[in-house]
Amino acid sequence: MECILDWLHIGKKFQNVKNALGEAFTTSLESAKWTLWHGNVNDALTKLALLRDNVSEETQRSKLTGLYDYLHRNQAYLVNYDAREQTSKTYTSQVAASHVEALINARHKRTKKMQWTREGAHHVLQIRAMMASEEWESKGQGAVRSAPGAVA
Repeated sequence: MECILDWLHIGKKFQNVKNALGEAFTTSLESAKWTLWHGNVNDALTKLALLRDNVSEETQRSKLTGLYDYLHRNQAYLVNYDAREQTSKTYTSQVAASHVEALINARHKRTKKMQWTREGAHHVLQIRAMMASEEWESKGQGAVRSAPGAVA
């Protein structure tokens, strides 16, 4: 199994910093993000450090420091995201996260008559995750078949 830092989360962190910095530093920030996307982690960190050193406002500097520290701490899990996309390898959990959000929102709306408890939702999502990862055939069906006997 290969562990990588999810590009969805990286993108959110960059967006958060971009919102704090405003338009003046957008080009520099996008350049660092592009460099990171292409797997040049050290160059991206250098660009972020230079940008941080050129920002005088403390809140903006703090946001840049937070992004820099986050990437620096997790650099072992940063990959060439562009190459992964080109070879159809996973680099983000965006599709799975939006699917889970849709499932949860559909059953937790207060206007619906039928609602799930948090525990019930957890169990259903575990089963769906097993089915999506193709573990259902080997693990899930056996657990479900043995459950009625355990209750009796």
